[in-house]
Amino acid sequence: MVTTKLNNWLGFVANMGVVLGLILVAYQINQEAELTKIQLFSEATSSRKEFNQALMGSDPLNVVAKSIEKPQELTLAELQVMDLYFISALNELRRLEQLRAAGMTVDAEVEGFHVFYFGSNFAQAWFKEYGGENEFESTRERIRNTDPAWLIDFFDRVLGRLDDDSGQSLSRDVSGQE
Repeated sequence: MVTTKLNNWLGFVANMGVVLGLILVAYQINQEAELTKIQLFSEATSSRKEFNQALMGSDPLNVVAKSIEKPQELTLAELQVMDLYFISALNELRRLEQLRAAGMTVDAEVEGFHVFYFGSNFAQAWFKEYGGENEFESTRERIRNTDPAWLIDFFDRVLGRLDDDSGQSLSRDVSGQE
């Protein structure tokens, strides 16, 4: 009788172990599927970014600078470059939000990323026209709350630091000697 009870308990414990093992395997399969989706999304984002980069050309910085300084003077081709530039930025923000949703820590990257892309009057006007319905709510809010003068103010502060240094760093030659 004691042996029968012991066998019943051992059978119960063994069955519970099997059930728990199956639950853990199902959980792991679910996690693997989520990671695979994130990886595929990230690869698709990288592919779109490369495609956009090819269309923008090898050096879109002059167009980006013009969009900050003289946006009314942008040509249709330059407007298209800026459109691709902002779409690439949004794709990267989507990728970062997907990583955050998966539990990865990307807050620092997200916080600094949007201001450099959307911290100008032109960028804010573009985003308002674009609408952002497909974006994460947190991304839409960050972009909407970005100061449209942030980027130009940032570079003004950088230039101000050069003035504050009294030209000290500019008087050194390439070897670092004064």
